[in-house]
Amino acid sequence: MSLLVLIIVFLIAFNIPIEKRKYGLAQSGMTTDYTGLLPEHVDRVVKATNRTDLQNIVKQANLEGKHISIAGLQHSQGGHTYYKDGIVIDMRTFNKVMEVNKQEKTVRVEAGASWEDVQKAVQPYGLALKVTQSQSIFTIGGSLSVNAHGRDIRFGPMADMVKEITLLTPKGDIKTIRKNDALMGYVLGGYGLFGVILDVTLDLTDNELYTIHTNKMKTNEYESYFKDVLNNPKVAMHYARVSVAPSSFLDEMYAIDYYKTGKYDQKTKLKEESLVHLTKYSLDMGRQGGFLEDLFWNTQNLYMKQIENSQITRNNVMRSESTFMEFTKPGKVEVLQEFFVPVGEYGEYMKELKQFLPANDADDDFKIHNITIRYAAKDRTTSLNYAKEDMLGLVILIQHGLQEENIQNAKKMIQKWTDITLAHGGTYYLPYYPYQTKKQFKESYTNWKDFKDEKLKLDPNEVFINNFYQNYLK
Repeated sequence: MSLLVLIIVFLIAFNIPIEKRKYGLAQSGMTTDYTGLLPEHVDRVVKATNRTDLQNIVKQANLEGKHISIAGLQHSQGGHTYYKDGIVIDMRTFNKVMEVNKQEKTVRVEAGASWEDVQKAVQPYGLALKVTQSQSIFTIGGSLSVNAHGRDIRFGPMADMVKEITLLTPKGDIKTIRKNDALMGYVLGGYGLFGVILDVTLDLTDNELYTIHTNKMKTNEYESYFKDVLNNPKVAMHYARVSVAPSSFLDEMYAIDYYKTGKYDQKTKLKEESLVHLTKYSLDMGRQGGFLEDLFWNTQNLYMKQIENSQITRNNVMRSESTFMEFTKPGKVEVLQEFFVPVGEYGEYMKELKQFLPANDADDDFKIHNITIRYAAKDRTTSLNYAKEDMLGLVILIQHGLQEENIQNAKKMIQKWTDITLAHGGTYYLPYYPYQTKKQFKESYTNWKDFKDEKLKLDPNEVFINNFYQNYLK
């Protein structure tokens, strides 16, 4: 093949649009969330426009015995944003950044805005978020409702950066709740069951400049390595990845640390996604398993070497690419699961996982594509609390088929994985597809009864409800 033909093929391939997963709210009456595994008929979808209209909807729902769910980008995967024949409030139109206070280092923003909206507003002031996910596409209300976490290891859980919330209550009142208000602990990580978050005031920090350092190691070395990182005040942010490639399965890791330079930045532009086709092609290769997973892992190791000693702003650390992760293979689905274990249990936990999981899943329906390690500091605020002490979270990307036997097999695997996690004093994360049993839920979230009692006290008509509530708390 001539060089010209190769160039033409390359240009054509890299200009084909990446197919996007179709999900979310529809006026047809059917809705689903990101995986598409739980389609449901809803009464209607209401786009949030003003507070008075939202108040009227809630008050009317109380009178008529209707149920309401709240939706943002809908990247949760267990029916958290809708309920059979219920009303869905689409908050994405409620998206203004209301105020940036440079002196106080705060931002007030409506709940339907995205983290990217906030970054664009605060970056010119040399400010940045304290805690958020590594991607900036999610809504503020959604992230707070699932009590998300990210790469920062210094500012504690996301709940700690919330100064104030304006809440539309289950009775249709609007009230302000502040940091020391007990209700805050139910709203944050409350999955929209205590009312509509209208706006929030968040603490910010400086947009620091970091130097990236990467380290490759054996998995049994990581626990000690991480404790050193946590005790090193020069490291501001951190995450790690574990090999799921057959030749080094759960044996190798690489860690990415962001070291403070002592410099601050308000000029560097917010980065945009780049080389999406190349990164998606690489991930799709790894999705096949077997020797292709080995090749994908080696490719990631080469990338780690390339970014060593490079510099990046805090805001840009918190806006990783997301488009390359799109997965639309017919008959298959990709789901997330996340397990948390105490930092001191990590080494033994990984040994047990290695005995449980197959190293080569190329011929299996249940495939693991990625394990990312995040730190979750002890959470003293939220009621449904996954970090009862300092934890390491394993964020796992899983593929399985859509046939009932495939789903049941995935459920069996994940329930066993959950049992292993619980045996090590761990928990699992609630925003995902409900593979776990009610018994496992109650063992992970021992405060569940208090959460439910408070819910029924404040919302006796169960106006705010969703499939997650139906599955685990009804």
